[in-house]
Amino acid sequence: MAKEQIFDIFPYFDLGKIEMRQIVSEDVKHFYEYITRKEVTKFLAESDIPDSLSNARKELLYWGRLHSLRSSVYWAIGLKNGQIIGTGGFNYWNQSQRRTEISYDIDYNYWGKGFATSVVNAMVEFSLSKMNVRRIQATVAIHNAASIRVLEKTGFEREGILRNYGILEGVSRDFYMYSKTKA
Repeated sequence: MAKEQIFDIFPYFDLGKIEMRQIVSEDVKHFYEYITRKEVTKFLAESDIPDSLSNARKELLYWGRLHSLRSSVYWAIGLKNGQIIGTGGFNYWNQSQRRTEISYDIDYNYWGKGFATSVVNAMVEFSLSKMNVRRIQATVAIHNAASIRVLEKTGFEREGILRNYGILEGVSRDFYMYSKTKA
């Protein structure tokens, strides 16, 4: 599918108990509440943790604007009642090299329910079938066992260790690089 067609209409996915939909301003309050919880922040760089509701709004709406700017796709992960419980999407998309990088976050209250696995599967399917990529990659802190399980369950392979890749909670941490490629 051509890049222009991907950006004609925002892609929506019904994943059963959850949906992947466009980010809206009403998502900001709950996004800020869950993204600043200790259980979530221990896997995020300080620069990715908003320090106020205003900065949470700026960050979330930045990700939401990527589709209208025709540069990437980033979804709100929500319950069917509209409540946001996470976000996920493509941090970048290099069309000429046919690769992309995914990221995702889920409200701690919804961990262990298979939602991240469903979201990653949907992003993989979308990127392979609609974005014409040959490589999808993801980085994950080596102490984030749950996210590592999600990537491995969805067919990603560990490629190696990125030494001192990120600073989490003031400590320099190693990350794993994972990828899934199209044959």
